[in-house]
Amino acid sequence: MATTLRHPRPGYTWDWWAVDAAGFLVQFSHGPAPEHLPAHLDRVDAAAAWAEENRPAWFGRDSVPLHAFDCNGESPAYTRHGVPDSPLRLCDAPAVVAEVAILVELERAVGDAWTLCLDEGWIRDARPGTPGRPARPRRP
Repeated sequence: MATTLRHPRPGYTWDWWAVDAAGFLVQFSHGPAPEHLPAHLDRVDAAAAWAEENRPAWFGRDSVPLHAFDCNGESPAYTRHGVPDSPLRLCDAPAVVAEVAILVELERAVGDAWTLCLDEGWIRDARPGTPGRPARPRRP
């Protein structure tokens, strides 16, 4: 079954985070997210505002220190900015961002993938009535 994705503010930019199967922080910009994430929009927006002020390099195009992907519309296809030399693990991320990143766990590691189609097995559908799914243990 395909993952249901939606954009909380069609036509406007927004940033959100996830954690991949290898425990790395992944940043997404401009496109749709799993349908349960917009229920946490205030928290996600607060994390984005904090990151823009305190981690401006995350929003640049040069030497981004985390896995970062952009979408140029409402489709679920995201394209990578670049491959970080030393990607940021969730456990090393600032708490304000880590707390929203754990709301979306990717089923696979992003590795050096250049395109992610989030509706093609990257995210498991949330169970009815739950915001996401239970966290699974992380590999070291």
